[in-house]
Amino acid sequence: MRLAELAERLGCGLEGEGAVEIRGVRGLEEAGPHDLTFVAQERHLPRLEGSAAAAVILAAGWPRVARPALRTANPYLAFARALDIFHPRPSPAPGIHPTAVVAADARVAPGASVGPLTVLGPGVEVGAGTVLEAHVTVGAGVRIGEGCRIFPQVILREGVVLGDRVTVHGGTVVGADGFGYAREGHRYVKIPQVGRVVIEDDVEIGANVTIDRATLEETRIGRGTKIDNLVQIGHNVRIGADTVIVAQVGIGGSTRIGSRVTLAGQVGVVDHVEIGDGVIVGAQSGVTKDIPSGSAVSGYPAIPHGEAKRQMAAVARLPQMRKALRALEERLAALEARLAG
Repeated sequence: MRLAELAERLGCGLEGEGAVEIRGVRGLEEAGPHDLTFVAQERHLPRLEGSAAAAVILAAGWPRVARPALRTANPYLAFARALDIFHPRPSPAPGIHPTAVVAADARVAPGASVGPLTVLGPGVEVGAGTVLEAHVTVGAGVRIGEGCRIFPQVILREGVVLGDRVTVHGGTVVGADGFGYAREGHRYVKIPQVGRVVIEDDVEIGANVTIDRATLEETRIGRGTKIDNLVQIGHNVRIGADTVIVAQVGIGGSTRIGSRVTLAGQVGVVDHVEIGDGVIVGAQSGVTKDIPSGSAVSGYPAIPHGEAKRQMAAVARLPQMRKALRALEERLAALEARLAG
């Protein structure tokens, strides 16, 4: 593909020779004479000099470089779209594999694909263009929208609802029972979990994620939210739109999380708290109380990020402060001894 054509498809401005032939997209160090590369931050521009790339994606306001460039306000986004062009995701042919087990009243739309050994329970609905790969288990009454991609070994338990263009990666379980028990003396009695899980449009769920069904009503994941691998979301949790949840986050039941929130890796959130819109929670933080919209917090328990940094800096100085305190104690003891004599 000529660079000029690629620029048009990506919506980028072209700087330099547009007839350059582009055959792939690679990183700065790996790129060859027919590859497109990108620079995400201006401070990395010097690294471009050692690259063999034919052309580069750059931000619109950065200095000119000695090779053809595609200029855009968001180089990383253009890079992602270029990868889509050169590495389109293969999709199986529409239809139902002969080894799939499909209930008599399940409805699979034309253009959908049901893979080998996949099971569709009673009353299941699968939208047009959706792909269920091998060994997917779909429980009774599940509704899956259009253009979804469900990877192998996913389990969608009974009553789960998926919107359009939802992606669920392998090993994930959506709709398992929430963790709820009542005490009877020294024993625990299970509280039936009779609610459901609703996943809105354009959500992507990573591998080995667990999203529990609600006790009575619904656990809901908002439109466009992205969930990394190994995340646990408890029953009755509600998450807003365009939120990012990074690997190994655990969210307690009945928590409310707003839109455009970022929970960094290994964040723990207790049950029944509210996290407002636009909140950023730093990695390995513990959220134990409500967080107002627009806050940036970190630490355990999570506190405003600036305060947490000052506390960490103070902890790092503790050995030095301990030595200084011991020296002061020794001087004070010597002074008291002289005064007593």
